[in-house]
Amino acid sequence: MKTFTVKPLAAVVSALAMASLSPALLAQDTDADNGPQNPSLVEEVMVTGYARSIQNSIETKRNADTVVQAISAADLGGLPDVSIADALGRVPGITVTRSGGQAGTIQVRGMGEGFVFSTLNGREQVSPNGTRAMEFSQFPSELIQSVEVYMSPKASLIEGGVAGSVELKTANPLEMTEDQKVVVGVRGSYNDQADDIYGAEPYGQRFSLSFQKKLFDDKLGVALGYARLVQPRSATRFEQYNYEAAPYTLVEGKGLETTIVDKNFNAVATDNRPSAVFMAEGFELFQTGGEETRDGYVAAIQFEPTDSLSIQSDVFYSKFESDSYSRGFRIQPLRNALTNSLVLWENQAVIGGAFSVDDAAADSLNLQVNSNDVTQTNELLSGGLNIEWQQDALTVALDLSHSDASGVQADGVVRAHLYRPIENPVPGGATFERDPDQSMTYLLDGINVPSVSLSRDYASYGADGVSSLRMTNYERYPRINDDKISAARLDLKYDVEMPVIKSLEAGVRRSERNHKDRRQVFVYGDLAQYDQDFPLEINTSNSDVVNWKGDFSHFPSFLAIDGDKIIQNAVQQGLVLDKGVEVLGEPGKVYSPRSIDPKARWTEGRDWSMKQRSDIDENVDAIYLQANLETTLFDRDLVGNIGLRHVRTEQSSVALVNVNGNAEAGAVTIYDELGNAEGNYAYQTLGTEYSHNLPLLNLNYSVAEDNQLRLAVARVLSRPPINRLAAPDSEGSVTVENETTPVFNYGSNTSPFLTPFIADQVDLSYEYYMPDTNGAFVVAVYHREIKSFIQDITYENFDFRAAGFDVPDTWVVNVGGLDTEVEVQNGDYSTSINNLDGGFIRGLELSYTQTFNFLPEFWQGLGISASYSLTDSEITVANPVEGVSTGATLPFPGLVEKSANFTLFYSYGGFETRLSTTFQDSFVGETRNINLQPIVYAPETLLDYQAAYKFDNGLDLVFSISNLTNEPNRSYMFDEELTRTLQWFGRTFYMGANYTF
Repeated sequence: MKTFTVKPLAAVVSALAMASLSPALLAQDTDADNGPQNPSLVEEVMVTGYARSIQNSIETKRNADTVVQAISAADLGGLPDVSIADALGRVPGITVTRSGGQAGTIQVRGMGEGFVFSTLNGREQVSPNGTRAMEFSQFPSELIQSVEVYMSPKASLIEGGVAGSVELKTANPLEMTEDQKVVVGVRGSYNDQADDIYGAEPYGQRFSLSFQKKLFDDKLGVALGYARLVQPRSATRFEQYNYEAAPYTLVEGKGLETTIVDKNFNAVATDNRPSAVFMAEGFELFQTGGEETRDGYVAAIQFEPTDSLSIQSDVFYSKFESDSYSRGFRIQPLRNALTNSLVLWENQAVIGGAFSVDDAAADSLNLQVNSNDVTQTNELLSGGLNIEWQQDALTVALDLSHSDASGVQADGVVRAHLYRPIENPVPGGATFERDPDQSMTYLLDGINVPSVSLSRDYASYGADGVSSLRMTNYERYPRINDDKISAARLDLKYDVEMPVIKSLEAGVRRSERNHKDRRQVFVYGDLAQYDQDFPLEINTSNSDVVNWKGDFSHFPSFLAIDGDKIIQNAVQQGLVLDKGVEVLGEPGKVYSPRSIDPKARWTEGRDWSMKQRSDIDENVDAIYLQANLETTLFDRDLVGNIGLRHVRTEQSSVALVNVNGNAEAGAVTIYDELGNAEGNYAYQTLGTEYSHNLPLLNLNYSVAEDNQLRLAVARVLSRPPINRLAAPDSEGSVTVENETTPVFNYGSNTSPFLTPFIADQVDLSYEYYMPDTNGAFVVAVYHREIKSFIQDITYENFDFRAAGFDVPDTWVVNVGGLDTEVEVQNGDYSTSINNLDGGFIRGLELSYTQTFNFLPEFWQGLGISASYSLTDSEITVANPVEGVSTGATLPFPGLVEKSANFTLFYSYGGFETRLSTTFQDSFVGETRNINLQPIVYAPETLLDYQAAYKFDNGLDLVFSISNLTNEPNRSYMFDEELTRTLQWFGRTFYMGANYTF
C-alpha cells in the first residue's frame, strides 16, 4: 500500500477535526436568541476570494429550483485550473479521470461521461472527439463565468443527462457592477518529472486577457476574451495488454516444456500444475512527453434598449493542438514465444516469466523499440443569438444556435527490431534479417513498478555509428471527425395569479446534427504488399540513447528514433517504392516512387480505411410544459416546478454494404483517395426513430428557517454516444488461432438502431444553511431505476453462415512448412444491444462547508469544505475473461462507489491559501488497445495546494502545486496483482499574476 508522510497536513487536518467538534462550535445555534455574542464583528467581515466563491455557490444552490451544484468565477479564474474539468473535480458527487496528468473526463454520481450532458450558455455542444461528451479541455477556465451542475432536471432544460447536466456560462457584460473591467493574467508552470523524460519540456505558460464594458447608460454591453495555454506533458508508463480470451495450453506443444516458477523464479511443485492459463498479449514500457497548445476566444454583445427587450449574441472559438510522443519498448505476442518459465497468479493468469524468440521463427516474439507519436488538432466554434421580450406577465425568448467541431488525430508508429546481416543475400532482395538471439524476463508487482530485463543491448552503436536496430515499420493512422449541430428554441413564460401556480412555461426546440468520421493510413514495411520495403538504417544522426532515471532506472535503455527523418531520407534515396510492374525486356520488376501521405485505400489489405467511415444524422424535436409552484404548507414556503417534456428523435447512418456488385441492389463505383475503384458496394441508409415522455417534479420545502427539504422525481435519458450510431462494417475477418486453425470473427460496437439509456430517478435532500458563517450542511440520497442501457455482448461459436454472413469455406494456413487449405471455423460475434433488464443505481452524498468567522480576527478567514459520496448499483457487465476472476460479471463501468473532497482554506487581508484533496475509490472503466476490455482504476488520492495575494492596486499574485504527492494513475484487471496501466506524471508548479483595472 502506498503511504505518504505529509505530517504537517495531518497535523492541520487533525487540529481542524477537533476544532469542528469543539463545544463552542456545537453550542452555536441559528436561532435568533442564540446568535453570536458580538454580531457587529461578524457583519464587518469582508468575504473575498475563495470564501466568496463558496458563498456564491451556496446561494446558487439554496435559491435554485432543482438539485444543483455551482462553481463561481472567483473559483474558476482566481487560481490556475488548467480547464473546467479540474474545477469540476472539487464538486460533491463528481469525480475525475486523469489523462496525461490532467483532469480529463468526469463522472457524476458514479456514472461516466457518456451519461453527462453539457451545454454552453444553455446550448447543446458538439465535440471534436467523436462522442457526445464535452471536451472540457477546449474551454479555458479564464473565459468561463460560472458552472452549474444539475443533479436533477426540469422540463425546460434540454434532455440528455441521466447522471446530470453541466451548464457552462460565459460573461454577460451588463450584469457586472463596474462600468468597465479589464483583466490580464500571466502564469508559468514547471513539471518536476520532465527532466527524467527524454525530450520533455518542463516549462509551460498561460496568458489571458478579458475586457468588459457597459455603454449608453448601461443599455449596451460588450465582452471580449482571449486565453492561451502552452502545457507540456511528461509521464512514465507501463502497460500490460489485455488477457486474451483463449487460454494458453500447458499440456501440448511448447507449453509442455514450460516450467512453473514462483516470484523468485524457483520451480514449484507440479502436482497442482494447471492445464491452461490466461496470458496477456504483451506489454509496453514508455516514456511519454509532448506539448499541448490551446487558444480560446470569446465575444459577447448584450443590448437592452428598453426594460422589455434584451438581445444577446455570443461566440466562442477554441483551437487545441497536441503533439505527444511515446518512446520505449513494446513486447508481444507472448504466446508465440518460447515460454521457458511462467509465474502465475492464483494458478490462473501469467504475471511474469522468461520468454525467448524461437530460432525457427525470428518474428515469433517482437522485442521492438517503438518511437510513437500522436498529433491532434481540435477546433470548436459555437455561437448563438438570444432575443427576449417581456410585456407585463408574458416573457418570450427565441434562441438560435450553431456548434461546429472538427478533430484530426494522427497516430504514428515507428517499430524497430534487432537485425543481423544475411550471409548470402539474394540479388535485389533483403540484406538483413531479424536476429532471433533474444530473450526477455519480466515480473509484475501489482500496481507498483514491475521488473523487466532483456538479454540484448538495444541502445548501442557500432564503430561506424550504425545500430543493430533497423526501422522495420513506419505507420500513420489519421482519424478525421466533423460534427455539427444547429438548433432553434422558443420559450414562453406567463406569470399567473393562482394559489399554487406562480407561472407557466412552455417551449419547443428543434435540433439537427450531423456527424462524420473517416480514416486514412500509410504503412512502410509491409513486405507482403511491397517487396522493396526493407528495414532502414538507424544511426547516430537519426537516434539518441535514452536511459531511464529515478524509480525506473532498472528498465533497459533504448534508442529514441526519429522515424520522420529516416523515412524522408529513404524517400530522397528512392527507397520507398510501389509494387513494381513487369516490363518486357527488363530484368525483374520496374519500380516507381510511392507517396508517403496517408490516404484511404481499397488496396494493401487496408480496405478498412474505406469501410470504417460514418455519416450520421440525428434530428430531435422537443416540446415541454412546466408549471412553477409557489405556495405554503403548514405556514412554511413550498416552491418548485412540475412539467412534462416530450422528445421525438430520428437517427440514421449511411452503411457501406457488400452486394457483390449487384447493380439492382444499388452497387456503385466507389473511388478511394488514390483513385482505385471498387464496385462491389452499395450505400444504404439505416436508422430508427423513437419518442419519449419525460415527466419531472421538483419541490423545495422550507422546514424551518435556513432548513430546506428537496424532492426531485424525473424520468431521464442519455442518448448513445454519437459515434456508436454508425452503421457497422458488413464484413468480418479471419484470424488464425493456435497457429493452424482459421476462425471467422465479426465485431462491432456500433449500431444505428441503438436507443437511449432510460432511467426513473428520485432525489431527496436535506439542506441546513448557516448564513452567519457562510456555511451549509447537505445530506442527499438518490435512486435511479434503470429501464434500458447499452451493453456490448459477444456470442461465442456463432453460426455466421446461417445468419447470412459471407464466410470463406477455407483459408490457407502454413502447416508443417506447407501452405494448406483449412476449413474456416465459427468464432465470436460481438455487437451492441439495448439491455432491457435494467437495475438500480443509488447513492448518498454528504457535504459540509463553513467559514470560522466567529474565531479571533486572525483566524476568521479559516474554513473548510468537505463532501463524501457513496454509490451502489446492481447493474453489471459481462466479464470478457471470466476465468481470470471469481465471477462472470463486473460492476457497471464508471461507477465510483466511494469518493470524497476536502478543502482547507484560509484568508487574511489580501492573502488567501487552500489545500485540497480529492479521493475516489476503485471503479471499472474501459480502455482501448488490442481490443476493448473493462479495466479497474485503482483508488486515487490527489492533493493540490494554492495560494494568492491581492494588492490594493488590482494586482494579484498566484502560486499553486498540482499533484503535490506525485500520485500515479493506476489500473488493473480484476485483481491488483494483474497490472493494466501504471503512469507517473510528477508535480506541476504554477506561478503568475492577474491585474485588474
